[in-house]
Amino acid sequence: MTMAKLLEYQPFKAVYLVYSFGTFILVKIPAWFFSYVSPSRRPRPTWTIRRSLIIRSFQELQELFTVKIHLQLSHRDPLQEVLDSSLTDAKFVWLEPIPDDSPLFCGEIRRFADITGVKPAKIAGYWFLRRGSAWNGPNAQPGEKVVLHMHGGAFCIGTAHPSDMTANISRGLLEYSGTLQRTFSVDFRLTASAPNPPANPFPAAVLDSLAAYRYLVQDCGFEPKNVVFAGDSAGGNIALALVRHLIENELSSLPPPRALFLSSAWLDLMGSRDGPESSRVQNALSDIFSRRLPKGEFFAQYAITSLRGSLDLDVVKTNRYFSPAAVDAQPPEGSTLFKGFPETYVTAGGAERFSDDSKALVERMKADSVVVHEDFSPDAVHDFLIFNWHEPERTEVFKRVCSWIDSL
Repeated sequence: MTMAKLLEYQPFKAVYLVYSFGTFILVKIPAWFFSYVSPSRRPRPTWTIRRSLIIRSFQELQELFTVKIHLQLSHRDPLQEVLDSSLTDAKFVWLEPIPDDSPLFCGEIRRFADITGVKPAKIAGYWFLRRGSAWNGPNAQPGEKVVLHMHGGAFCIGTAHPSDMTANISRGLLEYSGTLQRTFSVDFRLTASAPNPPANPFPAAVLDSLAAYRYLVQDCGFEPKNVVFAGDSAGGNIALALVRHLIENELSSLPPPRALFLSSAWLDLMGSRDGPESSRVQNALSDIFSRRLPKGEFFAQYAITSLRGSLDLDVVKTNRYFSPAAVDAQPPEGSTLFKGFPETYVTAGGAERFSDDSKALVERMKADSVVVHEDFSPDAVHDFLIFNWHEPERTEVFKRVCSWIDSL
């Protein structure tokens, strides 16, 4: 019996966790602290001891997280309603699915859904409000702007619920924007595969995000020119795919949004640029992912296996809906990869493994005459906007992003 299999059972799981956490707190953290007194021994010499310890702890704890993936992925029940009384400056809503016969459910999204067996489903969403503001109903005010956020989590973990760390993106936008009064986050279906029951492969998350956008425009009355899509990490991949779906299919009833904001987007799922000089290698010791699993291999492979479902692996490598930043990403017939895309703001960390994905995206968008703003923080890690401790980069970037949103 393998160790991973053994740890599915008690008391082995409990013993392992107690031992691991005890060693982590009593032995490893003190040892790292004394090691990091010298700047030259920190993951990045420019980092403080505090940041070095936080990042090293993230890396170490991901070992335990990987074990949890082997055992069981647990999430909030997506079919359970959340009472507004349990939320602060937020409101829960149900989103009706895109009808199976809707003209919105078309193109590559329809083709892939027919292969993987994905069907539209009822999902949840959350309004995020300015701190202390009152809820005045879902309908848009004249000229009101709104951000539609797709959360990160490698397609297989996380939630749009305000308790999730990714909710800090919505909170940051509301704190520093002068025009935004609220944002909306879609609780799209999470994907899964063995050893968990297979569920929700591509394009489930994109289809759910399409339902959220339809809700904002057709039910709430927001004008597409006043909507900004936002996505962090895998959520950035989903947001980009949704924009692509709207552009390629020229849906008259649901035009593309005004703009797109991507933070640390995961856009080259198979790592086609991997090599000694790539960010995946150069930043292996400075990013939040585990050091012991090369490139976060198990986590990434689990996510990819879950996402593709019955699709061939070559689809993940080259299809523009999966890996638009891949070396061999294929554009639509007779066009280019990013023709017609809206104005885009791209931010990423210089210390993260996925920074090459964002750089490749910026380069390709510029080549296709997209108005794109690049904002790379040299010492920031992956998805740093969700970490309240990641200062000053977090506040600095939010101020620049919000200034851009306010100017649209």
